[in-house]
Amino acid sequence: MWGELAYQLYGLDGYEYLKDYDQDRDAPGEGTLSKLFAQYDQPALILIDEIADYMNKAAGTPVGDKTLADQTLSFVMALLEAAAESEHVTVVYSIADTAFGEQADRVRDGVRDHIEEVNEIGRRQHKTVTPTDENEIGQVLQHRLFSEVPENTAREAADSYFQFYDQEDRQYPQEATDAGYVDVLAREYPFHPSLIDALTDKIDTIPRFQRTRDALRLLARAVYYLWNHQPDSYDRHWIRIYDLTVADDDPGGGIQTILRERLFDFVDLGPAVTADIYDDDGTAHAQLEDRKWTENGLPPLGSHLTTTVLWHSLAYGEQAAGLTHADLNLAIGHPDLNFDDYDAALSALRGDDMDVACYFLYEEERLRFKQEPNLIRIIDQRIESTPEASAHSRFENRLTSKEIGDGGFKPVEFPESPADLPDTPDTPKLAVMHPDTAAVEDGGDTPPNRVTQLYEQQAAKHEGETETRIYKNYALFLAPDADRMNAAIDEARRLEAIEALLDSPEQKADLSSEQIEELRERSDEAQLMLGELVRNVYRHLYYPDRDGLTHITIGATESNGGTTLVDAVQTTLEDKIVKRDAGARGSAHVQQKLWQQTQDAMSTEALVNQYAKKPGLDYLFSTKPIRETVSSLVSDHGYAYWDGESGTAYWAGTTEPSTWPDPEPFAESPDVETSIRDSDVQIPSKKDDGPFVVYRDVDALVDDHLDEIDRPEQTVATCPECGTEVENPEGSEPYYCEEHQSDTTCSSCGKEVASEQLLDERGRCQECQPEESWEASKKMMSASRAFSEVRRDAESKAGTDRTPLLEEVTIQVGGDDPFQAAKFVSQRPGFKAREHAVTVRMEYETRTDDGTYSAEFTGSPSRFRDVIDQPGSFGDDRETIQFRFQFDEPEPITDEGDDLLDALDNDLDAGNIDVRVEGRGPIQASSEVTV
Repeated sequence: MWGELAYQLYGLDGYEYLKDYDQDRDAPGEGTLSKLFAQYDQPALILIDEIADYMNKAAGTPVGDKTLADQTLSFVMALLEAAAESEHVTVVYSIADTAFGEQADRVRDGVRDHIEEVNEIGRRQHKTVTPTDENEIGQVLQHRLFSEVPENTAREAADSYFQFYDQEDRQYPQEATDAGYVDVLAREYPFHPSLIDALTDKIDTIPRFQRTRDALRLLARAVYYLWNHQPDSYDRHWIRIYDLTVADDDPGGGIQTILRERLFDFVDLGPAVTADIYDDDGTAHAQLEDRKWTENGLPPLGSHLTTTVLWHSLAYGEQAAGLTHADLNLAIGHPDLNFDDYDAALSALRGDDMDVACYFLYEEERLRFKQEPNLIRIIDQRIESTPEASAHSRFENRLTSKEIGDGGFKPVEFPESPADLPDTPDTPKLAVMHPDTAAVEDGGDTPPNRVTQLYEQQAAKHEGETETRIYKNYALFLAPDADRMNAAIDEARRLEAIEALLDSPEQKADLSSEQIEELRERSDEAQLMLGELVRNVYRHLYYPDRDGLTHITIGATESNGGTTLVDAVQTTLEDKIVKRDAGARGSAHVQQKLWQQTQDAMSTEALVNQYAKKPGLDYLFSTKPIRETVSSLVSDHGYAYWDGESGTAYWAGTTEPSTWPDPEPFAESPDVETSIRDSDVQIPSKKDDGPFVVYRDVDALVDDHLDEIDRPEQTVATCPECGTEVENPEGSEPYYCEEHQSDTTCSSCGKEVASEQLLDERGRCQECQPEESWEASKKMMSASRAFSEVRRDAESKAGTDRTPLLEEVTIQVGGDDPFQAAKFVSQRPGFKAREHAVTVRMEYETRTDDGTYSAEFTGSPSRFRDVIDQPGSFGDDRETIQFRFQFDEPEPITDEGDDLLDALDNDLDAGNIDVRVEGRGPIQASSEVTV
């Protein structure tokens, strides 16, 4: 191409300049072409017609590792660039838009990008020219198909039909009654303007239809067919839309062939043609209707109507497809034919005559043929028109609303700066990184820069000063995989497209109920698939270790969405998580991992915070193990504990503190407790809570709090009867003087009592009488009844002046499906509010003559819910599922109705669940009970 161009512009000298490029088929660059134009200071107009056609042929000619088509595109780009730099060179090119689709797209895309680049330079502007104006299509077709169109004949037909439209008592489109329409009729003759309008406004919406070229092919066939099948019953004045008849079924290029090969790609009306318009055996509904009229010397009215509607139905889009009755009147109206006959034929085709009623003809707002379009193509087209931003938004919404989840790790969504990721010791943070911020592209061994920044730095506010992050161990990061993002975004885009179709009344009008249902099913499938893809994108976990951040790929989540990303992280790091039921940490762990070696004391808050500060330590999901640890240190390892809120020292040693100044034993102080439970250990929940401190030994505690610890009381024994001081009292209180000493003693401890009324029926004093308690056990019955009866038994045992307390409750679930019943019970609010006090025990066995399967479980409710699915039974089943509540501080059973029994009674009242319940607890005087 470039050698020929140089020769035509500048002769042999010009060709010699590009000879080597031409012979090597190597496209010259912009600089070479600019020098060529500069040698000849004269205007040059370069015309290149149908580049796509040339490239289509050149694509088959190899040039090195490319083709001549590639070189041609490079040449066109260089030519335009050189022309933009020259004042004397103008390039005009045509693409032939749809003749060679793929090559035309390549040229158009390449040129568009180039022109935009050139325009930015601002030297010259390109101009896109459409060779044929809307009003010139008819004249072009006239010129190509007829050697001559007599002007007087055109004017006579135009005047006659304009008068016909003006006088006929029929509705026509507004333009047909305007005064200027007579000129339109004359200009378009012998083509009726409604035919040209249908081709340019309706058929032109089909992607593969090229307005002038394909219109010329169709009309050439129409003229050919009409010339060979001239009607003898009436005169023809115009070539009309119904002359594009599907009866022209010549396989070598007939109208029906063109329809089926090029125009039915998107909306396949082939079934409508065969059933309702034309069939080789003459049984199509329009052909059957035609016989009524042709037998009486009239034209085939059925074919006129259905063919007209067919071509108007090919337009894509609800608003474009079909035509109104006014449009139809204009398309078929003839002075020698009665509109009433057309009306009768149309009514028959619409269903008045069931023998000829069309299967695919609809009359809604417009007359049109419908055929179920290809649903996959509709979705694909909608996908193409869905903005990528919408797909990204859908991805993020799915991630944040459903897939991240929650749990022991607190998710932080899309932190961008150090201020976005809190530096606090309360809960481990899982930073879920944004795909645009920290996508992993290299396998993940090296953390993304933003992850490293957030791990190292913290800030109190945005754009504030950054400082070193203190609680690094509680900063974990979940980053997306860049390679997996594309599939997830594609699925998000697909889901957006499907939902847009379901939300579009116009689009749904084109679909059958079966297709709409299929679209809904595809939407559900896309929802599930998107969730799975989103979860699989977030697979790179970075967690702190002693040497910095460690990378690990988290395990696959469940495809049905049962596992969130937080769940997956917790499963991956299960060995590093300290849960409520983990038990006390050993003293060696405390000394080596938690204790500040230079200190004699540490607050419980500081001990807990060590887990957040020191990279590599476990993640503390509950402080109960730390409370148990402190209790163990005091009870078994010589440590002491100070409760600054109550002013109480806890110490279980036997050697007196060396700094204790009082002659009375340290343990006798009212501020000293010699035994400790984990519930006695406090960990501040807010900054103004009192100090709770653990000491290495009791001496350090006494040194710090000697002034706050009351000395033991030195009591003087007095006779309760007369008040006389009792010298050298023996035994236990009360002590009596010689006058009032009693011979009545406790049968258990031997202590004297004032009277026998102070002894119980077994002769025991009040101190030796056992603490009264209640117990209740109910067989398998409805849950509501079981809890109510246990409650009544407890209240009956306590009487009216005392309060029963609930210390332990065991619930065994029964019924046909105890697994599902247990799952239901464990999700009730009253249950979940006390979940920390529950232990679950499950035994399952199924057996046959030749096999046995059994399983056991003991653990927390949260872990039980992970294994709740019942194994498939293959024989006789036996299952036992129990929930045991054990309260460190028993719950009062009061009229307030806020205890466990009342809560489960209310929660399970509407459920058809059977349970076996056992309960017990102490009974106390009402004045001693705090509710």
